[in-house]
Amino acid sequence: MSPPVASPTASSTSEEVPWRIQGAVYGIGLFSTSIFHIAAVIVPLYAATMTSSPLMFGLVFSAAHFLPLFLSIHTGALMDRLGARRVMLVCTALGAITPLLYPAFPWIWALVFLQMFFGLSESMGWLGAQTMIGQLMHGKTVYAGRMSFIIRIGHLVCAPLAGISWDLAGPWGGFVLMSLWGCGAVVCALLLPRQPVDPDAPPESRRARVRALLPNASDYLTAFRLLGVPAVAIIVVLGALMHVGNAVQGSFYVAWLNEMGLTGTAIGLLGPAAAIGAALFSLLTAKLMRYVGGLWIALVSLWAGILLVCATPLFGSYFLLQMAMFLRSGANGLAQPLVITLVLRGAGRENQGKAIGLRGTANRIASIVSPLAMGAIAEAIGLEHSFYVVGAMVSVVMIGIAVYLWRNPQIARAGED
Repeated sequence: MSPPVASPTASSTSEEVPWRIQGAVYGIGLFSTSIFHIAAVIVPLYAATMTSSPLMFGLVFSAAHFLPLFLSIHTGALMDRLGARRVMLVCTALGAITPLLYPAFPWIWALVFLQMFFGLSESMGWLGAQTMIGQLMHGKTVYAGRMSFIIRIGHLVCAPLAGISWDLAGPWGGFVLMSLWGCGAVVCALLLPRQPVDPDAPPESRRARVRALLPNASDYLTAFRLLGVPAVAIIVVLGALMHVGNAVQGSFYVAWLNEMGLTGTAIGLLGPAAAIGAALFSLLTAKLMRYVGGLWIALVSLWAGILLVCATPLFGSYFLLQMAMFLRSGANGLAQPLVITLVLRGAGRENQGKAIGLRGTANRIASIVSPLAMGAIAEAIGLEHSFYVVGAMVSVVMIGIAVYLWRNPQIARAGED
């Protein structure tokens, strides 16, 4: 059976999406991604008060990706069947409640356990926002670019607020901030259009409704078949490698800055540089695609972003750290709309949730393996050298992809507008 192909109407329609729908989708993306930036400051500082083992430290951050690893495709399939609003209401509510439990149970294994459910909420909220770019917004790069720009507003303020809340009020201050931010995603989910009900459809039994909520093997098979589309397979791999850099930044990067003597506020104030860089670069994606293949843009920009975070020990001043963060996030912002839209276009309209779920699954694998592997490397050769080893390993994969695209120019042009 051949892989699904993209629906021509998914990207060619000229219908303008109402701003109420756009705002709700962008809002879910904003709150679901920026809560990660709060957690990227608060959770490492909190974990550092409980353990000095790099491997255990890595486990804390890997745990946030355990449930999304198994449930990303299933959640995407549920959005294909039930609509995004219902699924988003459950996931965002989980994200608003879970942070309040962190300081209430101040033990390392409780932290690992709670990270699993917080990670599920944060990941599925972002997965839902990406899926709705396809379901409600025709899979257009311009909408993905707008969302990539708007979510940086949260990134601009969240990390500084997280650092200040930690310095002023400790763990409770940081985790209450996370909970309040999660409530914003709940409000946006309530603003989404309701799923239409077919009046001619026969009523389902309770057993059938419960069965529809359970994971289905056919959904997973359909999702994995999408890897038969070369452009989809490459962008899934590139997206996973981007999460290697994100995992480093959200764990050992903060630990390194803490060892340098930076306060929580100083660490948080690196966030505005990241947000500004990503916002500015994300608006250039659609224009740049007129001249360069989408996969080449994604490859080069993501590679640069990973190298910049892995070079962190070389930046001995706060100014250089700010510049590196600006450029790294700018590179990720340039690639992010492509990582979303190229997968959606290759999947076909009926499988967009599954396609984003497939990408989410690959991202979770990278996010689980990266902190654990880096923790093991750090215990063996030291934290500084572990940054360089991770950068070298990612570069080997990136070079392999670049050679493949060079030899297959028709695939490299995928996604050109």
